Amino acid sequence: MHLERIKYFISALLLLLVVSGPLYGQEIRTRYATITYTDMESLRKFNNKLYMGRLKYLLNKKSETIEDEVKSKIDLIVEKVETVLDMYPSPLKFNIVIHPSKQGIQTDYQRLYKRTVNYIAFFSPGTNTVFYSADNAKLRVVAHEIGHVVAEKYFAISPPPKIHEVLAQYAETHVSD
Repeated sequence: MHLERIKYFISALLLLLVVSGPLYGQEIRTRYATITYTDMESLRKFNNKLYMGRLKYLLNKKSETIEDEVKSKIDLIVEKVETVLDMYPSPLKFNIVIHPSKQGIQTDYQRLYKRTVNYIAFFSPGTNTVFYSADNAKLRVVAHEIGHVVAEKYFAISPPPKIHEVLAQYAETHVSD
């Protein structure tokens, strides 16, 4: 009887999660990522802070909305990171969560890893999710975290943390040059 209640509770919880939609609010999909964000202002801030430098000439010029522009930027950064690292994992699919500020990043890190940090972004391999702060959406930061995603997906066995970090730093440096 107790087992039946647990099964019922889990089923009800799963149904609630499916029906309620994205955990963080609104959602957009790119070729590589599913991006969730709390509100349009956070997405707008993320987009405005994500200055592409010389890469802007490679962006899709037909971006009519902020959502389209963010999608175009993320896909371009993913492709540049893959090229810089010479790693092309297939299929490459991951999640991005955009928080309004770094407080959301710190809260999610605490929730996932039970540690307090002062990060402005991080990649969680266990959830296949990159967490960004709209306040700190710089090309170097975005490329760095996507470098972690590409390295994680490329190798059958995840490389040691120091190697992971070297690859992400390499991507960060060379994508933004």
